[in-house]
Amino acid sequence: MSDEEPSPGQTLRTAILDRARLEYWALVSQLVSAVAVVISLIFVGIQLGDANQVAARDEANATQTQWGAFNASIYGDAETAAIVQAALSGDRPLDPVEQVRLAFLLREQSWLTYQGWERVRAGLRPRESFYQGAGVDLVVVLCSPGGRLVWPGIRREFPPNYVADLDILAAEYARASGAACPSTAPAS
Repeated sequence: MSDEEPSPGQTLRTAILDRARLEYWALVSQLVSAVAVVISLIFVGIQLGDANQVAARDEANATQTQWGAFNASIYGDAETAAIVQAALSGDRPLDPVEQVRLAFLLREQSWLTYQGWERVRAGLRPRESFYQGAGVDLVVVLCSPGGRLVWPGIRREFPPNYVADLDILAAEYARASGAACPSTAPAS
C-alpha cells in the first residue's frame, strides 16, 4: 500500500468530517432549532391566552362577590331597603340617621362601581359592564332625590376621570329620563 492511498478507516473519517458535510449538518440543526423555538412560542402564546381568560373570569367572580355582599346589605335588611327606597323616590325626607346610612351606602356603591370601572380600563371586564351596567345603576341613585344630596360630598374622594365618566352618564340619563342629576361641577 502506498502512502498516497487512504485506508478504508481514513476514508470514512474523512467523509464524516468533511467540511461541507459538517456545514450541512450544522444548517440542518439550526433549522430544527428554529422550528422548535417557533413551536414553543406558539405554545407559550396559547398558555398566555388561557391565563388571560382565567384572570378575566377571576375578576368577574371577584366583582360578583363584592356586589353580592353589598346587595345582601340592602335586600337582607328591611330598614336599609326602606332608606334606599325613600332616597330613590323622595316620598319622604330622610332623618339625620338615615342620611348618614344613605351616605355610607352610596359611598360603598360608588367604590364598588369604581372597582368595576378600573377593571374595564385594565381590559379585565367588558366595557358594557360599566357603561351600560354598574355605572348607569349608580347614576340612577346619584340622580335620585337622596343621591343629589349626598353625592356632592362623596365625589371628591374619587379620581377625576371616574367622576368625569359618571358625569357623562348622568348627563345622558338626565336627557333620557328628565331626572335632575347633581351638578357636574365639583363640590367646594
